[in-house]
Amino acid sequence: MLSINMLIQCENDPKSIERVIFIDDSYQTCFLINVFDNSFPIAKEIKEVEESINNGTAQIIHHDPWALLLSENDISEKARLSQEKAWTVVSRLLEVGVDNLFKPTKRNEVINTISINMGINRKTVVKYLKRYWKRGTYPSSLLPDFRNKGCKGQEKQSGEKKRGRPRKVKQIMGEGVNIDDEVKRIFRLAAHKYYETKKNVSVRFAYEQMIKEYFREELEDSPEKLPTYNQFLYWIRKEQDLTKEIIRRTGKRNYDLTYRPVLGSATSEVRSPMEKVQIDATVADVYLVSEFGDREWVIGRPILYLCKCVFSSMIVGFHIGLEGPNFEQARLALMNMVEDKVEFCSQFNIEIDESQWPTAHLPNCIVADRAELLSNASNVLTEKLNIKIENSGSWRGDLKSLIERQFGLLTNEVIKPILPGAVDKDFGKRGVRDHRLSGKLSLSDFKKIIINYILYFNNNYVLENYVMDEEMVKAGVKPIPINLWQWGIQNRAGRLRKILKEKMMLYTLPDGMATVTESGIKFRNIYYGTDMALKEQWFVQARYKKSWKVAIKYDPRNLSQIYLQGIHDNGFERCYLLEHQSRYKNKTLEDINYLQEYEKMQKSGYKQNELKAKVDLQEAIEEIVKNAERQAKLDGVKESNNKRIKDIKTHRKFEQENIRQQEQREFQNPKNKMEGQKAKIIPMSSSTDDDLTLLKRMQKKGMDKRE
Repeated sequence: MLSINMLIQCENDPKSIERVIFIDDSYQTCFLINVFDNSFPIAKEIKEVEESINNGTAQIIHHDPWALLLSENDISEKARLSQEKAWTVVSRLLEVGVDNLFKPTKRNEVINTISINMGINRKTVVKYLKRYWKRGTYPSSLLPDFRNKGCKGQEKQSGEKKRGRPRKVKQIMGEGVNIDDEVKRIFRLAAHKYYETKKNVSVRFAYEQMIKEYFREELEDSPEKLPTYNQFLYWIRKEQDLTKEIIRRTGKRNYDLTYRPVLGSATSEVRSPMEKVQIDATVADVYLVSEFGDREWVIGRPILYLCKCVFSSMIVGFHIGLEGPNFEQARLALMNMVEDKVEFCSQFNIEIDESQWPTAHLPNCIVADRAELLSNASNVLTEKLNIKIENSGSWRGDLKSLIERQFGLLTNEVIKPILPGAVDKDFGKRGVRDHRLSGKLSLSDFKKIIINYILYFNNNYVLENYVMDEEMVKAGVKPIPINLWQWGIQNRAGRLRKILKEKMMLYTLPDGMATVTESGIKFRNIYYGTDMALKEQWFVQARYKKSWKVAIKYDPRNLSQIYLQGIHDNGFERCYLLEHQSRYKNKTLEDINYLQEYEKMQKSGYKQNELKAKVDLQEAIEEIVKNAERQAKLDGVKESNNKRIKDIKTHRKFEQENIRQQEQREFQNPKNKMEGQKAKIIPMSSSTDDDLTLLKRMQKKGMDKRE
């Protein structure tokens, strides 16, 4: 089955890669464009293309040569402005209908009209349109190739020579000053403190307040060293976050009402699969336990997200977590929507065929409530993935009736009757057993249950209230989600949109910062390794010099891997758990957080016991020292200090001999130990006696005593 954006390579020629950019409603004809040459799209019969793939003269390739996985920080302001200009032109072209752009006469007419109306050279309009088609039909396809030229948007370093336009009154005001990092820091502080406030002051007022607070001395003694108003205005506009500025100056409510972009649009008819998807979240009526701690740790009720195709009622994606509802969690459900379901299910030891869950595509429109997609982060769906957003109003569950009914079916048919820890109507009443104590399922177990439910629903559930149109009735389509999906693909355009998994990861997975250390790449106290890091000796450098930070993407659903950003233009570098970190394998972020917090709590208790034992030790030592000092005081000093120091070696040998004799007696007759008896000191006749004579005398006196 062909899909839009699919890449087809002919006869293993690396320069003959064609992209499918259009498929007609009857699934008979498609248009393809060579991604390398300068030609316009050509029409081909779908049957002909599929035959060439089947007989091996052409093949589908999964590596997109024009895919760009660039984060916002990697795109310069100049490149962004160029992209916006190009997208404005392409949007005007698309308004006349894609069908018309494939007709040479009509296409030339439209291009000439737009060129005249917008004051743009005709060749530029054609270049924008071909780039849009060849590089993936996303707005980001129109990014210029600035990354291949010179430095990546680096600012010029401040030197001795004055940058910028020379002053007209140099003789009076001097040449001026360069804006270094310290002055820019002051600019940011002044803008935040004086300008971005609800007092609605002017930029000039903020500048004057900055001069008064930070440059008073220069104002009095060296006015030529003052930063100018134009410099202040330039830098705060250059680093301006317009959304945050408007919110700080006018308030969030006024921003949402007056300034927020209107990106969504309502549609009254859905004619094909994935044309519109509904997404929503609910708190599942079951208490779960952690996979650590012998399943004794109750972790509460999970948040369940479902994505549902409006046309076919297929459940096309889901996510289960312990946070939400918010966009951070909702986009993990969107990530699952485009994942290969065979590979995904295998992570839970569930083997399926692709035909059982064939959904791995982007929707054209998403319907969600205000909780998830009325956030700043959700703009990525419209700006980067070209997905329309429809926000249902507050308390308007009827606008997402499909997904709301799905939660009811799931709760009544699966959770309450069977699962341990399920919440019933009598929860919290006196005399009723606490449902929280009945929980036995982990987060992973619950995911397996939901996967099995989705497979059952998609392939077997009869939709009693599904209203079929005349074409479906004539075709005898069964009101089962998988049958509706297959019929829609074959008869209703089948314009499914594919996207690289890595590209979806860039826009949906959370960002994080990891640390390269001598022990591995550390993230949330978990250590990872990668072949590239070993090859480039990262860990040796971290030990020899010092550690450093790296930007990553991570999947909260499974922290067995993390992904290094910015290493490759067309993908991520995967990092795997080190062998001694295997306890974290296939564990969710929530479970790992519970484990680490529990261990931290245990260590706090151990520290208390350690402190008590240490205090007891110090008290025991102090008591022994006091007794020794008391005994020394009673015995008194009978010899001079010089003699005591001089005879250290002799005294040491004497003590060693006494200890040896005592140990021999205890070993020969352990029952007659001389417990509590103080060793009798044998007086020394003279310090001039040699050591051997002294020892012999001590041995003889010891034998006489035993006799």
